[in-house]
Amino acid sequence: MKRAGFTLLEVLVAIAVLAIGVAALQRLLVRSIASVAQDAQVTRAMFVARGLLAEAAAAPPDLGLAAGVRADLGWEREVTAAGHPALREVRVRVRWDDGPGVQLVEVVRVATP
Repeated sequence: MKRAGFTLLEVLVAIAVLAIGVAALQRLLVRSIASVAQDAQVTRAMFVARGLLAEAAAAPPDLGLAAGVRADLGWEREVTAAGHPALREVRVRVRWDDGPGVQLVEVVRVATP
């Protein structure tokens, strides 16, 4: 006589496979959310760095190091001579608490008197 339906062992194996799949999916979702948050922070830092470089291109700053906070992100701007008297190398670093930060470098032209 053939019986219809599943045995208890088959049901337990199916539940175990389903539980493993759900746990893996949950871990993937957590990593995805953390990655999106990190990308948002890097984007904010890039906007701040590009803004600082745009300000340096519009009005070249004096040689030296400057630092501050903008949009809750710490920044440093280092201006050095670039081998030609009319050029300056501007290096901008923007950092946040738990991240490595971003760094951009640009050469800007200084108006000659």
